[in-house]
Amino acid sequence: VAGCGEKSSEAGSSAVIPANQICEVELHDPALGTLLDESVQLEVLAEGFEIAEGPVWVPSMRTLLFSDVRGNKIHHWSQEKGPGVFLSPGGHTGAVPFFEGGVLGSNGLALDPAGDLVICQHGDRRLAKLSFDNITQEGLSTLVATYEGKRLNSPNDLTVAPNGDIYFTDPPYGHCDIANSVPGEAMVFVNDKREMPYCGIYRYEAATGKITLLSDQMDLPNGITLSPDQKWIYVGSSDMQDPKMWRFSAEDGSGGVFFEGPYGEGDAGWFDGMKMHKSGNIFATGPGGVLVISPEGKKLATIRLPDPVTNCCFDEKQEYLYVTAFAYVARFKLKK
Repeated sequence: VAGCGEKSSEAGSSAVIPANQICEVELHDPALGTLLDESVQLEVLAEGFEIAEGPVWVPSMRTLLFSDVRGNKIHHWSQEKGPGVFLSPGGHTGAVPFFEGGVLGSNGLALDPAGDLVICQHGDRRLAKLSFDNITQEGLSTLVATYEGKRLNSPNDLTVAPNGDIYFTDPPYGHCDIANSVPGEAMVFVNDKREMPYCGIYRYEAATGKITLLSDQMDLPNGITLSPDQKWIYVGSSDMQDPKMWRFSAEDGSGGVFFEGPYGEGDAGWFDGMKMHKSGNIFATGPGGVLVISPEGKKLATIRLPDPVTNCCFDEKQEYLYVTAFAYVARFKLKK
């Protein structure tokens, strides 16, 4: 990934951790200058992870939570207390059939309207809910584990509507043969433990518990976010050879490719996590760093970071954007 410093040699803790530094912002549309300067100060908050992912800001605790997907832990960070372990194991207990060589920890995290934590668990192959009143394995409950009698692949990322409905993606990363995959080039998947013949994008209705398959069109659906009017869901494809963002109707799942470039020369990477800004613009980790995409599918900015980033989230005031790289977690400030 082209950025403002050294490119990490590979995914994981062997990556070079950048010191706090100034990173370039390419404003492809001058109007976005109201939101971003021509550079941002990257502040590294915590490091030493294998694959940091799935960040969520918890306003009631003034705390960032994030997953280490390979480390099988959920971590926390706050300005007052710094980093620490929030829940271990985070996504894999061995309770259900799993592929031993896969990426098995938790991934996407989100808060529901009641303030509980919703967790995408790769190894346990479910959406789980955790109350902050009981931060233990016993405090976890299953929201979704199957569809039409078949066990999910490995729920990856999610977005929660104001009414509590949850939209989530279910790619096969829990079944990824890490040992025989080449980071950044090609991933190898093992299907022995899979029950789903496709990778789905689903809606869980909070009021009824009903699960709806919205789309099975994407091979590797990953990050997902909901439009402010709740009519559309945007989903990033993590196909390393063909980076695209898709858009689907939140009602019936109709839709297709929404954004597929252009990208700058040397912009390596793929779409992973994304979050919706109050402006209606999408902040997505993708080729070149963090991309800002308009509701019309126009690239407005590229925030060039020193390493590939996996996901992002805002705090409640959208003052900061928090980003997870493979080995570290960082943030930078947006314009007010």
